[in-house]
Amino acid sequence: MSDKQSGNGEGELTQALEMYVKTIHELEEEFGAAAPSDIAEKLSVKAPSVTSALQKLDSLGMAEYHRYQHVNLTKKGREVAKMLDHRHRTLQDFLLLIGVEEEIALSDACEIEHVVHKETIEKLAQFMRKQGKK
Repeated sequence: MSDKQSGNGEGELTQALEMYVKTIHELEEEFGAAAPSDIAEKLSVKAPSVTSALQKLDSLGMAEYHRYQHVNLTKKGREVAKMLDHRHRTLQDFLLLIGVEEEIALSDACEIEHVVHKETIEKLAQFMRKQGKK
């Protein structure tokens, strides 16, 4: 597994594409759909990068994208977004439990979640449940 790919079972999903999935999900939660311009703004990238990523997510069956329209995650895309959110929350909660400052825990969880293996996340989640923290 390369350092840009996650242990999420989606071999083609790079760290960058994971960020697009998370961002689309956040925008859907807030507005019901994600405008490519809003995605570009949130990720601080240019429109052609967004178009390329949305086309890739569409081809992977994770998003429904049509040029010049809003984008929505598919069921598969929402499942990936939920898995990414679970990873992030588990890591952040663990870092807070061991005394890492909240701002640092948030930042580190964002970085770690893209490279850590899913088994590690599950072991951390089990540990957190035993601690009564989840």
